[in-house]
Amino acid sequence: MARRSESDATALPRLTGVERAVLAVLAAGLLVIPTLYCSGLDVFRLPKELAFRAEAVLLLALAVLWATARGRTWGVGWRREFVVAGVVVCWVIVTTIVSTNRLLSLDSLTTVLAAAVIFVATCVAAQTTSIVAIDVLMVACCTNAAIVILQELNIWSPFSLPPGAGRHYGSVGLLGNANDVGTFLVTPAIAAVVMTVIASGARRWIYAGICVLLVAGIAASATRTALGALVAALIVFAAGRSRRSALAAAGVFLILALAVLSPATLIGRGVRELADAASKRDYERLFSERLLPFLTAVEMTRDHPLTGVGPGCFKYRYMAYSVALPQRYPKEWMRRWPMNWGEVHNDHLQVAAEAGLPGYGLFLSALGVIVWVPRRPAMTATPEEAFARMLRWPLATAVFVICLAQFPLELAAARLMLLTLGALCVTWDQPARP
Repeated sequence: MARRSESDATALPRLTGVERAVLAVLAAGLLVIPTLYCSGLDVFRLPKELAFRAEAVLLLALAVLWATARGRTWGVGWRREFVVAGVVVCWVIVTTIVSTNRLLSLDSLTTVLAAAVIFVATCVAAQTTSIVAIDVLMVACCTNAAIVILQELNIWSPFSLPPGAGRHYGSVGLLGNANDVGTFLVTPAIAAVVMTVIASGARRWIYAGICVLLVAGIAASATRTALGALVAALIVFAAGRSRRSALAAAGVFLILALAVLSPATLIGRGVRELADAASKRDYERLFSERLLPFLTAVEMTRDHPLTGVGPGCFKYRYMAYSVALPQRYPKEWMRRWPMNWGEVHNDHLQVAAEAGLPGYGLFLSALGVIVWVPRRPAMTATPEEAFARMLRWPLATAVFVICLAQFPLELAAARLMLLTLGALCVTWDQPARP
């Protein structure tokens, strides 16, 4: 297949009607899922999850039409990322069959199947998709960042706070939780840094502004894990690259330093509190009272190392395991809120607890697919290829770090960002594209 030149990078090849429909569905998902909410018991997460699954259903229907059509622009061949996605689905099916609660696991299996469909569809569509895809992706990200900043500054919010709630309690963007906002924004922020480096002219300045907005949104959310993931990704991004990359990373570090060093910001106070807790070995504050679910997940993995307790079953098995923890761990580790944790708040541990060590190995393999690049001779890169090459390692680093104390795999909006950026990276940096 012939490689596209930079001059026609923004022009779509001769796509069929079905292929254009696939692009429209993918774009709609990027715009709707991160901004959708409705009234009810679950205002944010459930509507987004339902929209995520609805997107997958629409893509499956279009895939049938595309596969039976005579004329097609896109091709589907053997690709290592498809193999990994297929093995992940197969392993989730196995762990669902042997699950400690199959009904709960079937729900999680549905989510994994939907994620696999969206990932594969994005990979296939990215063969002819230009860098404009990043522009579309940034719309909902900028919307959430702007809203969370306005909420944190107590200027405006589309939601009213319940009586007695603190101001930061309402800094939720359109995602429902301040930590969800930080988890969602961290990977698009890194993508914006990359775009600032590879773009030129007015586009570079636009993305510099987007980068400032997204980083400010992370600071407003006061999500310390997102801050750590962003810093780690920027270090990887700047290492061994051009002076322009180092300057872009330094600019983001300056913004973060202003937020962290100021005692007036919530993220600044949070970092100071974390340092104080570490110096005093106050594990309750150091782990934000999440040490108990961490240890519970460890115990589940010890008891079920091969297949785990079953996808989605951590919350089902949590109480039975947590009451037995004081017999195995020091008393000072057991301080907690009297609640039944639904997520581990650590996707590394949750994947291992629910899908076993082989499942966790597949999780690491998925990250490996993002960073592994086949050797090939040097050539002039299109904007898409340059973006993918620069984003690979920082993206994988950010995902690894954010999963240490958050759960992006359990959140539809954050999950969609990871799938989309990962799919664009592995496709745009293929040896040859249409």
